[in-house]
Amino acid sequence: MNIAEKMVRTLIDRARAYDSKEQIEDYEPDPDSHETDAVDSLLTGEYDPIRTEIEDWLSALDEEAQAELVALYWIGRGDFDGPDFPRAVREARSRRSGPTEDYLLGAPMLGDYIEIGLDSVIEANVYDDA
Repeated sequence: MNIAEKMVRTLIDRARAYDSKEQIEDYEPDPDSHETDAVDSLLTGEYDPIRTEIEDWLSALDEEAQAELVALYWIGRGDFDGPDFPRAVREARSRRSGPTEDYLLGAPMLGDYIEIGLDSVIEANVYDDA
């Protein structure tokens, strides 16, 4: 693996924080309300700091590490089994058609599926921690 388990677990936590927010593109705060900071922290969109953090982290990874994350996501989603991790990584590399960060951040339940995939790969004893 090109990514340490600890780093994957950090991504899982950040992805869950991102997934828990509500997607609103045209939010306009109430001019009479002074609690816009609290409301803004529950919304997400193009300028969400958590999204930006995840995008930056994913784009800084090499292509192999990105393919491994996509493979973990697919395993968690049920497209592959844990022992099929090497095959899932090869498939992720061959099917890549755009930025991995766009694909993963557009995927539902990102944190949950990556965690399920990671646990399956570890259980199958095919995860070689970086």
